[in-house]
Amino acid sequence: MKRYFQGCAVSKYISITSLFTIFEETFDKSYYFEGESHDFWEFVCVLDGTLGVTAGEDILILEKGQSVLHRPMEFHRLWSEGRTEPHIFVISFAADAMPQIKDKQFQLTEENHNTITFLREMATKVFDREEETLIKSVRTGREAEAQIFINTVENLLLSVLNGKKQKMDYYESVSADNYRRIVRTLEEHIKERLTQADIARLCSMSEASLKKTFSKYTGIGIMTYFTQMKIRHAMEMLESGTGINETAECLGFCDRNYFSTVFKRVTGKSPASFLRWPGP
Repeated sequence: MKRYFQGCAVSKYISITSLFTIFEETFDKSYYFEGESHDFWEFVCVLDGTLGVTAGEDILILEKGQSVLHRPMEFHRLWSEGRTEPHIFVISFAADAMPQIKDKQFQLTEENHNTITFLREMATKVFDREEETLIKSVRTGREAEAQIFINTVENLLLSVLNGKKQKMDYYESVSADNYRRIVRTLEEHIKERLTQADIARLCSMSEASLKKTFSKYTGIGIMTYFTQMKIRHAMEMLESGTGINETAECLGFCDRNYFSTVFKRVTGKSPASFLRWPGP
């Protein structure tokens, strides 16, 4: 067991505060997950097969031995690709310390695979899947094993993020390019109040084409996506110390109360819970 923790000379920049889900699953050839966004991190490893992934504006293809890390509030969607039955391993977690990350897609090393095997075996002992927590270990007096499990996940993530960078394999198609253009347009106009017609005009597309393209890669409405994107930006602003009123105004919400209602609907929490310092 010690081999998973020895030899790490890199400073520890990852500190996990909560583990939400640890699971592995094999999907059939027709699998298509409708997609979601949430306020915690999600690490997805492909153990076999080929997995298609929507990650924000990126449409990726993950082969065996590759992984993707989704940031909090990043929309993501998964599907079976190339008529394969992808076998994946997923860890979702909250952290109060994470390194600055530019990449999303990573190549796993043999050491990473060994660590994942260890986690898969240990998860059945320390992880209470029904309650999605590690309290089973605490209840049975196995706090030490729970901490080892968390430390192993932190070291796995640190090793993957510091490893050899993997060139992203994008979908190359007209529709994928249009999707990327739509998402980038939303990012560029994040502070504005836009309608679907406004977005179609900015992207030089018809509303029908806009809706069809967006639905193909996300499965949700473009206005729902735009709202989630605004809330992701709001979380970052609040955590950097921007006040609630200023954040709401900057992102085009009509008033603080409406902003707070939408924020809580998307994240399940109030804007005040994300403030680093008290703000108006």
